[in-house]
Amino acid sequence: MQVKFSGSIHYANGDPISNVDVRIFDKDATGKQDDDLTVIPGLSNEQGRFDIVYEPLRFLDYHAIQIPGLHKLPINVDGKKSALRMPDLGDFYLPYLQFNYTFNGHVCTHITSLGVLQTKFHLPLNPPMEFLPSRNGFMFRNSFPGYFLPYTPPAFMRSRKISSTYGLCGGMCSAAYDFTLAKINIPQSEEVPHRGSRLHRYLFRRQLDSLGGLGQEVVKVAQWTSLPDDTLVGTQRRTTDEFNQLHQKLDDRNPIILALIFEHASSVKELSRRIFDNHQVLAYAYQQDESGVVIINIYDPNLPGRDDVVIHSEPIMLGEVATPSGSKPVAGMKSTQIVGGVFYKEVRGYFVMPYSPVQPPKGTW
Repeated sequence: MQVKFSGSIHYANGDPISNVDVRIFDKDATGKQDDDLTVIPGLSNEQGRFDIVYEPLRFLDYHAIQIPGLHKLPINVDGKKSALRMPDLGDFYLPYLQFNYTFNGHVCTHITSLGVLQTKFHLPLNPPMEFLPSRNGFMFRNSFPGYFLPYTPPAFMRSRKISSTYGLCGGMCSAAYDFTLAKINIPQSEEVPHRGSRLHRYLFRRQLDSLGGLGQEVVKVAQWTSLPDDTLVGTQRRTTDEFNQLHQKLDDRNPIILALIFEHASSVKELSRRIFDNHQVLAYAYQQDESGVVIINIYDPNLPGRDDVVIHSEPIMLGEVATPSGSKPVAGMKSTQIVGGVFYKEVRGYFVMPYSPVQPPKGTW
């Protein structure tokens, strides 16, 4: 029995994507080839809509059971020892959708389960976009008066050791990306939004989002802050691994939120003081020369309106590791932040922070 399935495919931010080839497969056991259930593949239109026809019963695999004496039966059509085909009762129906598409010249594949009543699907990427801090970033500086709490703490809880200002750098980076994806002009005020305003609540929420649902990214920041710089397991080595993964998204013109590790802590007490002196920025482009030197263009919420802020990373050798074929060199990246061509700050390392698009709230600011 053939079944027709209709759905739609979109970028992560909800924009539809066209010319995506859609097929339905059944997941088989490890070592077996998945069953293609597709009869007529789908192809998404400009609204992302597609129709696909498939045959669910194609999922069932069979065992061949050899039974002596069956060669005399009529089913023995080839003169060889015959076998009965019995359905594999351990073959469960596990359908999934496979989306094949081309993005910025790259042939890509994305798979997702065929859920009950689900007809809208999202690819794990956003549409290509152009970002420029002077046009798409906030014009106010990342310095908010008060304490990093959604309320003002009572007087007895306040301490001179706690700063009377705080930052929402991750929230500002996420929100700037949100506005650009939604094609909405970002607020141009140079005045920091006051506590309780619609914009402040939105930035606060996006700050929490950037730290992970359970604050797991804070744990990663703490780990990196506690690591050494230039060892085989240090921040410079790990930064190389991060860049090898993140540059593909920048090639696809998908900006990335980066955690910049400025601080180092050698004890828990020191870590508690320094962990939040690290920073988050939005990387939107990069260049790499033949020697491996990388220049990453960033929007830094601490430096509003500036298009000349970059992370400069140069490759360095950290040592060697033994392999079955001999010793292998281990490379790292030594990084600095540069503003207007002038040294600004040492960067011990950086890594990618999570980002999922959110529609900016409507209304006046």
